[in-house]
Amino acid sequence: MKANKMKFKILAVSIIFYLGMMSWGLADIYINVVAVNGKDSPKTYSIHFDLPGEITADDVLDTNGLQLDYNVDDADYFVYGDVTLQPKESRTFRIHVKDKWMVSPDQVDELKKQIEDGYQSIGVPFNAQNAAILKDRLESKIDYIINQQSNNVDSTDKRIDAYRAYVSEMKRVRNSAFDVAYWRSDPGIDEPPKLIHLRLEASNPSVAIRHFKHKDYLPGEVKPEDVVEADGFEVRFDQAKQLPFLYKEEDLAPGQDKKYSIGIIDIWNIDQKDIEYLRSRAKAAFDFLKGTKFEDSATILMDRITTELQEIESSQAIQRSVVQHISVYRTNRTIYNAAEEDVETLEKLLSVFRENLTKSKVENILNKISALKGVGDVAKVVFNKNFESSSAWSYIAWVLIFVAILTLINFVVWILRSKDKKLTDDSTPKKGA
Repeated sequence: MKANKMKFKILAVSIIFYLGMMSWGLADIYINVVAVNGKDSPKTYSIHFDLPGEITADDVLDTNGLQLDYNVDDADYFVYGDVTLQPKESRTFRIHVKDKWMVSPDQVDELKKQIEDGYQSIGVPFNAQNAAILKDRLESKIDYIINQQSNNVDSTDKRIDAYRAYVSEMKRVRNSAFDVAYWRSDPGIDEPPKLIHLRLEASNPSVAIRHFKHKDYLPGEVKPEDVVEADGFEVRFDQAKQLPFLYKEEDLAPGQDKKYSIGIIDIWNIDQKDIEYLRSRAKAAFDFLKGTKFEDSATILMDRITTELQEIESSQAIQRSVVQHISVYRTNRTIYNAAEEDVETLEKLLSVFRENLTKSKVENILNKISALKGVGDVAKVVFNKNFESSSAWSYIAWVLIFVAILTLINFVVWILRSKDKKLTDDSTPKKGA
């Protein structure tokens, strides 16, 4: 494997590889690997081409005669093989693969259904008005991503870049669909976004017109929609570096200098509403744990959470340069994540306390039931004698005799009352006598 890579690097001048769409369908695309012999004599070349990182072995439908293998170090598949080319000859290998860079209509429908379920089951019962805003934001993100996909349908490279730039965003949308914290968060008020401007420069010191291909990397947090003033640049994505970049091709005249201003939404701030929500969660859990055996641990966590959130607020109140602003944000994001973990630990303590409380109540009930089982033993101690079976039959016989006597008395009384009633009826004058 290493030998093949080294040979490929040596022959890179003579062998050209590029990614292009030769055929575009609903479920697959073609990756073209082109080998060129620029020499005046026949030559055999060793081809080695790394497939996009999303491709698995099952996604490769046809290698067009090349071999398929896996690179453990780079964690991707590649095609390789030897090809003999005649002088000035070129040959194209069309690698047929499944399209892994398209969000299908079924996936969109399923994701929107999950959002609707989360909205109805979690959002509406808590706060229907806020939930409607939060739901609209999730659906707007999906619609934007699908729109980007549609706009780049004629360019495989751009569509793949767009897919890679948004794949993590799609995961965030999917996770938010059933995230209780998301549906209970404060959507806040939509305000005009604050912009940060990045300055780029290009110059042509030569005496001839020069064709430039600008490629300027952006911070990893930037998404295509965050670039609202692109100044003619496209936002692409570098899979190897996992970074977005600005791309533009243009010609510069001899001695020409150009400056560009790229307006990007300031995404390097932790929203105050998120800080307040985290603080309210911590306070709610801490208040429940006061006066319990977990109070000391809860106090340590609460103090740490308070300090961490205050540190973020103080830090964000200071004006800084763009580079320092981004650097401080990344530090604050680490602090915020630590505070969030502390809040979750505090809530787990509360969960344990409630479990113990419930368990204690159940044990009290069981103890009372056990105490009732001991009534027979208490009776034995008080009366100091056993309840034998012979005595039981004796009691039963006396009860039956008593019931029989009581029944007989009732029967005799009923007969006497019936006789008196009959005599009374016979002595009453009849009507018309």
